Amino acid sequence: MFDDITTKALTAAIRGGMARQQVISQNIANADTPGYKALSVDFEGALAAAIASDRSRLSSTSFGSVQGPQWWDQTPEAGLGMGGDAVGRVSPTQSRETSTTERVDGSNVDPDKEMSDLAANQIAYNTANALLRTRIGQFRTVIAGA
Repeated sequence: MFDDITTKALTAAIRGGMARQQVISQNIANADTPGYKALSVDFEGALAAAIASDRSRLSSTSFGSVQGPQWWDQTPEAGLGMGGDAVGRVSPTQSRETSTTERVDGSNVDPDKEMSDLAANQIAYNTANALLRTRIGQFRTVIAGA
């Protein structure tokens, strides 16, 4: 039931937001550490590519066709579920920031940028979380038949 692209994409976005939150917090905590290089987290590009891949795979599948396979006849191993196969495998990746300017102590952490990134990440995380709660609420309504 929770094997659709939307639910998996929201779950992946929440995982990415949590990873980014940890990295930003680590950057802020080490802002005054000499020689510390800031970390960053990327997952949006991989998530967008996975969503596009899953959507194109599902749109090319012949659901309900007399000639094609039926989705309910397929096993999960066949990769023909309700979607989200590639999306479910997306995970955030960490990297060191090397392109930013270093301070005199060798650190490249900009506390103002990190605080701004933290606020933006919190908004994105809260939005994904609210959308996932709404999605689960929709499933509950369907199951309850109300």
